[in-house]
Amino acid sequence: MPRNPSERYHNRVARQYDNIYDDPYWEFHDELTWRSVKPHVPRDATARCADLGCGTGKWGLKLLKSGYATTFLDHSPVMIEQTRAKVEAMGPRAKKATLVVGDIIDMPQLESGAFGMVLAMGDPLSICSDPPAAAREFARITAPGGIIIATADNKLAAIDYYIDRGNLDALEEFIRSGKTNWLTQDTREQFELTTFTVQSLTRLFEQVGFEVVDVIGKSIIPIRQNRKLLEGDHAIERLLKLEQILAKDPAAAARAGHLQITARKRVV
Repeated sequence: MPRNPSERYHNRVARQYDNIYDDPYWEFHDELTWRSVKPHVPRDATARCADLGCGTGKWGLKLLKSGYATTFLDHSPVMIEQTRAKVEAMGPRAKKATLVVGDIIDMPQLESGAFGMVLAMGDPLSICSDPPAAAREFARITAPGGIIIATADNKLAAIDYYIDRGNLDALEEFIRSGKTNWLTQDTREQFELTTFTVQSLTRLFEQVGFEVVDVIGKSIIPIRQNRKLLEGDHAIERLLKLEQILAKDPAAAARAGHLQITARKRVV
């Protein structure tokens, strides 16, 4: 039985999850993500990597294909089943994969200081029940000098939802708490989300022993509002170049729906 609304939701959508994100916008979004991750991939081929809140394994599979021993962790057993099928289809490389059902706020299955790269994509930091606890776990499992790249929901972008509804009480509560809910019709799947600003996300990671490299917005250009921008020859490449230009100004991240932080574990 699912232990919470988030697990219930992710168990239900797991088998259709890849199809949900199979369109030109997500092709653009994934390429934008990988271009920001790739420069930080460990140079040491023996480094261990972790994909936390892995879903169906998209990012960890890229690391596994590159030869890194990779641990996949998700709180949804059905998501892990989907990842396992993909891993097993990789043949000998599957031996370097470890699959774990677990919650990022408490990961006793993962060794302290073991991972040279930790990814937490798809906003597990916002989805989890205790972001500060998750951040402490990120710090615990990351090797000194290791890199973590994590995404979270952007608080400033979420304000529009409350403005559109004209409910001042709800707007006031959201701005004070930073808490909102996953919008789904089934009330049993309506889990709480924690949103962040660039400042609060930076502070969260610095407090647990990381040095923040950068925080970017994804995507800064609101392409989902007009997908015609994705049409035409070389449209995705052109948009990626525009994102790179905009990302040079840290203030531009405030326009994005999601924030992505890259941080390095301090060497004591």
